[in-house]
Amino acid sequence: MGRKGFLVTKPPQIGQILIEQGVLTEQQVFEILRVQREKGLPFGLLAERMFDITSESIEKAWIEQYHRFTGTIDLTRERFDVQALRLINRRQAWQFQILPVRFEPSGELLLAAARRRLARAVTFITNRLEPLVFFRIAESKQLRDFLKIYYPMPEVSDELIRRAKELAYEPER
Repeated sequence: MGRKGFLVTKPPQIGQILIEQGVLTEQQVFEILRVQREKGLPFGLLAERMFDITSESIEKAWIEQYHRFTGTIDLTRERFDVQALRLINRRQAWQFQILPVRFEPSGELLLAAARRRLARAVTFITNRLEPLVFFRIAESKQLRDFLKIYYPMPEVSDELIRRAKELAYEPER
């Protein structure tokens, strides 16, 4: 067993996920891996350069890879640490769709994040916080419900969330 409650397994390779998503073929992944062994460059960068794969496609595949490795967090089963909650403010919690949960005995901060905003959340937290952070993806509605409890913003209504989702380019999971 790895982290508390996790069975540590090898995450799927990003190339395999891009094949599953119909972005790359097996042959293209083979070619990228060959060049990667020669040059030591990141897979995503090579996919972009060699086959014009968009950074958005690479990001979606990375998020899928991360989610498969860590699973979904059920916030109703978690205990929340006031010290962790104080690390960010209401605006940051809502803007990045993140919710600090608690500090683990190892010192890592467990943080719940929305799948759609995971990459932005990682960038924000990496530049903002000192502790090592371990992200878990939370179901979006459940995360919003908990944000309403721990970071109340009366101006963020269900109607406002509905309209924002309509404007979003990608359906929420």
